[in-house]
Amino acid sequence: MTNLTQQFLADTGAEVPIVCGPMYPGSNPELVAAASDAGAFGVVQPVALTSLYGHDFREGLQLIKKLTNKPFGVNFTIFGGANKKYHEQMKEWMQISIEEGVKFFLTSLGKPHEIVKIAKQHGIKVYHDVPNKKVALAMRDAGVDGLNCINWRGGGQTGIQSAEQFMEELHDIGIPLICAGGIGNAEDLQKALAMGYAGVQMGTRFLATLECKVSEAYKKAIVDAVEADIVWTNKIAGNNSSMIKTPDIMKGGLRTGPIISYMLKKKSLKKYARMYLMSQGLKKYNKAAFDDSVQWWQAGKGVGNIKSVESVGDVVKSFQSVLSK
Repeated sequence: MTNLTQQFLADTGAEVPIVCGPMYPGSNPELVAAASDAGAFGVVQPVALTSLYGHDFREGLQLIKKLTNKPFGVNFTIFGGANKKYHEQMKEWMQISIEEGVKFFLTSLGKPHEIVKIAKQHGIKVYHDVPNKKVALAMRDAGVDGLNCINWRGGGQTGIQSAEQFMEELHDIGIPLICAGGIGNAEDLQKALAMGYAGVQMGTRFLATLECKVSEAYKKAIVDAVEADIVWTNKIAGNNSSMIKTPDIMKGGLRTGPIISYMLKKKSLKKYARMYLMSQGLKKYNKAAFDDSVQWWQAGKGVGNIKSVESVGDVVKSFQSVLSK
């Protein structure tokens, strides 16, 4: 085990270098708790916790704490001034997280400088999602403790480069790098660690578990899918999102229409276009999460190595086998 993997485990309190990534849908409190309880590290997606699963945020965190005494993290997506109401809500969730003893924040989008400052005052570690070297270096300089490297094999909002390119460009950055995307089985974890990653983040693998509350049709689609079934669309968030190819996804094509496409190209309008697309996407995910007939399913290219729906404990145990070698 490398020094950076040991650092990552120390930062999270996990026993196994695996993050159960924040997902919408998918991050129900029972799943987050099960991941941490099994020795991995669960991360809360606040909008899923509150809007999708109907928990008061504080009560949702307290439920997770009742289900496991192991640590878990909270994800904060930073939209800045594009949505002041959400920004205030995020600050409230952050304060509640601090009060409830959360010691790890995973930040996404935007600039996490303010969050890093607050986190350091409370002994909280901050990792940030990054799509490339430029952002990675800026986030390191902003004081984050680690980087979640979103590669092009991930599900949902995917990256633009390979896990190998990330490692080639950032191998000497000096803080833990997490491989996020395309991890479906123990061999995938082994390859990531061999490349130099401190750990991995998985989403799709944890969707296909007994503890996850998405529909059985969604779980079956993941198990049945192969890598070639994953398509990219920018209709979800303005950038590429990886989805399982279905008639629902293919209807009307995979790219945005002319007006939204124009807005996405304009710096002053891009954030508003993305906010609009994401709000529309959430409505579809809300239906797809629980309704077997709505085939609107996020998944990454690791689907080909996911062969069955299992308990979270069994999934983590199967990954642990490579760590003892």
